[in-house]
Amino acid sequence: MLKTFFFVVGLLTLGLIVWHIGPENIYDTAAHLGPVALLVMLIPSIIMYAVEAYGWKVTLGPLGKDIPFWRVFMIRTAGEVVNTTTPAGYVGGEPLKASLVRKHHVPMEEAFTSVIIAKTTMTIAEVVFILLGISLGVWLLGGNDSSGQTVAAAILSVGLLALGTAAFVFVQRQGLCLWLLESLRKIGVKIKYLEAREEKLRSLDRALLEFYRHKRPAFYTSTGLFFLGWMAEALEVYVILYLLGGPAMALSAISISALSVFIKSSTFFIPGSLGTQDGGNLLLLEAFGYSGVTGITFALVRRFRELVWIGIGLLCLALVGGKKQFGKAVPTTRAMVPETSPLLDSAEVACTPVLRKAHFWQRNARVSLNERQRDMLNRVLDGFKGNLTAGKWAVVAKCSIPTAQRDIKELIDQGLLVRNEGESENTSYSIAAQ
Repeated sequence: MLKTFFFVVGLLTLGLIVWHIGPENIYDTAAHLGPVALLVMLIPSIIMYAVEAYGWKVTLGPLGKDIPFWRVFMIRTAGEVVNTTTPAGYVGGEPLKASLVRKHHVPMEEAFTSVIIAKTTMTIAEVVFILLGISLGVWLLGGNDSSGQTVAAAILSVGLLALGTAAFVFVQRQGLCLWLLESLRKIGVKIKYLEAREEKLRSLDRALLEFYRHKRPAFYTSTGLFFLGWMAEALEVYVILYLLGGPAMALSAISISALSVFIKSSTFFIPGSLGTQDGGNLLLLEAFGYSGVTGITFALVRRFRELVWIGIGLLCLALVGGKKQFGKAVPTTRAMVPETSPLLDSAEVACTPVLRKAHFWQRNARVSLNERQRDMLNRVLDGFKGNLTAGKWAVVAKCSIPTAQRDIKELIDQGLLVRNEGESENTSYSIAAQ
């Protein structure tokens, strides 16, 4: 209900700003932007998404080498559209990314570790970028009493953000997941999903600590790449201002972009930062000497870019996993963000397969299996169509029936498969109860 209230207020705010500036004036300013200009405006955001996707990929380490870059790009874009369109504080899409990357033989702990580390390095780069923007803003605009107070408030806010980020990194090194679990217990809050997976949380904490101890170059590389991604957003500001006919200066573009990011980050509780982001962009551009018409047109053009990437993100979501995979990520999203959207509620019914699969492989991580056996077990856990027989095993695994029978017998002996009862011929098999 509160999210809906903020959304309505933001929408009304945006409408009032447009009415105040004048729809005709906005139309006249934007009218000379043709399809080519709009496509040119998208180039910086393509660079930004590509660089940030690589910033995530390096946190996967050797496990990421076998995943094509275009696949990482699509998975991250799919996750970001969930972050953007659901009221989950820009973290709702992170479990989805981990769930999708696990389809490429990345273990659960490493998948979630990469997502947490990438979110951390992205935030660190964001803080540095915002501090750079504030410094440039002070230098370019000069200082007076009112602007000095504004800058001081901004620096204080960024300082708190930096302190929070540093504390987050520190807690990760000490055991983030168990710290969260213990903190919730101390205040009398118990989340069943987390309580039932305490051992998995311990494994994730160990994986995070291992990353910080032995993969520091990847951490620094990822931070640097995400900073370049933020700089690509500054390039977008420069291009839009240039195409709108206003004087475009590189340093001003960096400052405007960074301060715009700061406004958006500070209003994450409002869906899409609707109203606040647009009004903030208007005030920023007026502070840098641009007209109100240019300011609101600039804000609306950036909204157009966001809509384009939402469309691209939804397409990527359909191609790399679709609604089924989104549903699989729901339980972890609930654990991270208790208040989620109705879309997550409707998707929850799809969560059982991935939980069962994760539980199965955790219990049998040390069992020696050949490639055929591991592949077929994954197929069964993912929802094998029809009954699993030796004949179907031979066809799917591209082996002889005697080989299939040996593979199955070994799995039965290891307690991973069981014969289905009541069948005299064409014996079928299913996963043993764990």
